[in-house]
Amino acid sequence: MSADNRPDGPAVGDSGSVSQATARSGRLAAARRSRDWDVMWERYGITVVLLIIWGIAALTIPNFSTRDNLVNVLRQSAFVGVAAIGMTIAIISGTFDLSVGSTLGLAAWVAVSVARVAGVGPAIVAALAVGLIVGSINGVLVSVVRIPAFIATLGMLFIIRGFTFVITLGQAARFNGKSFIWMGNGTLASWVPVPFAIFVVLALLGAAILRYTAFGRYVYAIGSNSVSALVAGVPLRRSTALVFIATGLFTAASAVLIGARLYSAGPGLEPGYELKVIATVVLGGTRLSGGRGSMLGTVAAAILFATLGNLLNLVHADSFVQRVAVGLVLLLALSIEGVRQRLAERLSRRLAA
Repeated sequence: MSADNRPDGPAVGDSGSVSQATARSGRLAAARRSRDWDVMWERYGITVVLLIIWGIAALTIPNFSTRDNLVNVLRQSAFVGVAAIGMTIAIISGTFDLSVGSTLGLAAWVAVSVARVAGVGPAIVAALAVGLIVGSINGVLVSVVRIPAFIATLGMLFIIRGFTFVITLGQAARFNGKSFIWMGNGTLASWVPVPFAIFVVLALLGAAILRYTAFGRYVYAIGSNSVSALVAGVPLRRSTALVFIATGLFTAASAVLIGARLYSAGPGLEPGYELKVIATVVLGGTRLSGGRGSMLGTVAAAILFATLGNLLNLVHADSFVQRVAVGLVLLLALSIEGVRQRLAERLSRRLAA
């Protein structure tokens, strides 16, 4: 039979190629679906969980859904949430700051002390100056001296805490001026807590920085792959220093709110604060490995933490039980992060196959 008279149809080799292409297309489609679900969880997952918990609590705990209680929940969420905004930026860049707890104590003491003698405006400026100084020192240690962030910020935690005890002699500063305590205890339109309103405004500011500024793009690039970011021309050292400065400033803002809420502040303020902040960020969907994160998730996670504490108070749980609950939430957050990391690695292998 001549070549011109051979029957039409796919050769065996062509059939195998088609099967391989089909299989690869199926793997790619499955990988994309997994990636889409991961992105959806990162952006909206914790918000959905929060709404479910609020719905269940409203049906099962009579006092939960009262206006005063919900106002209290939103108020409490701001005291960790404001610092978590800065920590979100840090963790997206692939680093973190363990010194936020001691920075909080020092900045709050400074805010209360200055408010007592000079008023609210200078108190805010003084507290932010503390955050700026601490953040700058952390930034230099990590980006210039090249000390790992864990070691640098852990060392700063002890240094700042000891320094605070030295300058305060272990005594708390107290001030209950009306305009000062309004920032921590006041409400807007009778139902929006002032700290929560400030929290929302600062969260929007943080989201805008990440989304619309060159610095925000650098943060994501460094967190995704610092070597590639450096090769692409990202100012790695400067951006890393700015990350720690931002963390210090947001922590100082939180310190002002807590000092105003409590009318006082001292060196032992909010023990374990840094772990609560990190847990809030991770639970909100930001990856500890860096490169991915959601400010909406951080806000929702802060409200969720405050909700859990509120629910335990409403059922008269012991304070030690509440600490156990915080630890369990931290483990849950890290477990979710571990599962997402394994899924991401599996996704990478599928796309590379």
